[in-house]
Amino acid sequence: MNMAFQMLGIKREEVYIANIVKCRPPANRNPEEDECLACMNYLRNQVILLKPEIIVLLRKCGFKKYFRKRIWHNVS
Repeated sequence: MNMAFQMLGIKREEVYIANIVKCRPPANRNPEEDECLACMNYLRNQVILLKPEIIVLLRKCGFKKYFRKRIWHNVS
């Protein structure tokens, strides 16, 4: 990951990486809805405090949890 930032001319110190859940579920499985909801206020507060210029959602899990039904009914 650090090499990717370096190739883009971004310093690692300028990047904050967060996760939708604050602890990984057993066997590294994708988090379930209740696990995501349990951490949502913490993540929301991180975003409010840090005031990021850009938020990049990685992996289907984070993207799907954020956008939920807003766009999924339009995706084929």
